[in-house]
Amino acid sequence: MSLDREIFDAAYSLAHRSGLLDGVVIFFAKYLVWLVIPLVVVRILQKKNWGSEVPAWKNRFQALAIGLVAVIISRGIVSNVLASLIESPRPFVVLDIQPLFNHAVANSLPSGHMALLIPTVMTLFLLNRKSGWWGIVMALLVGAARVIAGVHWPSDILWGILIGVVSFGAVYALFKRSKFYPLQ
Repeated sequence: MSLDREIFDAAYSLAHRSGLLDGVVIFFAKYLVWLVIPLVVVRILQKKNWGSEVPAWKNRFQALAIGLVAVIISRGIVSNVLASLIESPRPFVVLDIQPLFNHAVANSLPSGHMALLIPTVMTLFLLNRKSGWWGIVMALLVGAARVIAGVHWPSDILWGILIGVVSFGAVYALFKRSKFYPLQ
């Protein structure tokens, strides 16, 4: 048995045991993402430095731009292209199990939630490390919950994280090298 399957089996064994635990997992897997994104946007808008006299990661316009471009590349382009090229059935299809919530039978690799959340919380991390760490923890909770819920393999989550990190890093590096980065 593969490591991916072993980790999945261990995580999914937590599902369908307790209504309360299932509810928490469903909340993290389906809804937490929709709380994290507005929290990041609010945090960006709360940032005091608007001008170009500060580094890009402290300028909310530039932070928002970096984050949005990274999300578009990560979630909108790379993850969609990979999902259309790689056949990767979801665990509940392969194993004929009941996921904790209804989900489309589309390819599972990579995790679109992770490809969306990782560049989002990395943007938050640039603005405020403490908030950023909380964002990273919440993103990882979403990923773990999606495995426990039976809708993703652990490798799907890891690929989504990798795509998000690489996309964010590339966009950040391009901004830093461009004329839009205020202090060169």
